[in-house]
Amino acid sequence: MRFDLVDLRLFVCVASCGSLTKAAETFPIALAAVSARMKALEESLCVPLLERKSRGVCLTPAGEVFLERSLAILKEASRLREDLQQFGDGTRGTIRLLANTNAINEFLPDLLADFLSRNPNITIEMKESTSSDCVSSVDAGEADLGIMAGQVSTRRLTTYHFRTDFLVVVTPENHTLSSKTSVKFHQVLDWDFVGMGEQASAQLWLNKVALLLGQNIRFRIQLHGFDAICRMVQAGVGVSIIPLTVAMRLKQSTRFAIVTLDEEWARRDLKLIHRNTDTLAPHVHKLTEYLANVGRQNLNEEAFFMKKSQKQERKHGLAVAH
Repeated sequence: MRFDLVDLRLFVCVASCGSLTKAAETFPIALAAVSARMKALEESLCVPLLERKSRGVCLTPAGEVFLERSLAILKEASRLREDLQQFGDGTRGTIRLLANTNAINEFLPDLLADFLSRNPNITIEMKESTSSDCVSSVDAGEADLGIMAGQVSTRRLTTYHFRTDFLVVVTPENHTLSSKTSVKFHQVLDWDFVGMGEQASAQLWLNKVALLLGQNIRFRIQLHGFDAICRMVQAGVGVSIIPLTVAMRLKQSTRFAIVTLDEEWARRDLKLIHRNTDTLAPHVHKLTEYLANVGRQNLNEEAFFMKKSQKQERKHGLAVAH
């Protein structure tokens, strides 16, 4: 049994017109070609589909069944073509995104909500990952995009600035550390700690740094959300280290002190990473451009505020000199 979509379309046209001649004019195709294709189709199926009469043709019982199935096949083929076209223009597809704790909890929710509302046929599979695992997965093609932080080699991947944040120490308001301007990490390790979940990328990083200092973090409890962590800190359970953006947001509803963490690694430059742009599927490229544009805007804003801050400092210095 051999036939193609052209045969099916032509058969539907013949059935609709009730005439080989009218079908040839509608399609358009030579009448002899229509007759030959219909005959070959019937021979392929080993059953007559058309009853030929002096004034046209009508369907046999087998032809009625074949017409019903042909319409279903052509409809599905049309849907398939539309779906593949949407993949081609970037309007449909699934994006595998890996990101660190801070990006998932603080920066991505609003951005991805906006992106998904504009692209209703695109879905995102997002998972939390350490920066090193993020790079490995994107490089191996196991993930499409990643957002990572820290001094991790990005190999041959393309990188964009995404956001800058800082890790800070949060303590109960009456805690000994709360009166300090800044503290070193080893000073924080002297106290009971309220940590993130064992698999949180930020917590894995802090655990590693503590081990490099020859110390362990003394956990009172480990939780999965920054809001819960800050409530525990407020209650005096212990101290913690969280991103500054998170601390400033939660400070509006929870009482705790924020202390600068005096470590080079406390500055967290988040980077968007992906493979060569030429290899990205259209829907992945669309999200990449969206997030990269956000990163460029944030970089410009950060540069503006940095210059403004430096200008104010110089002005203040001149005022003191007078």
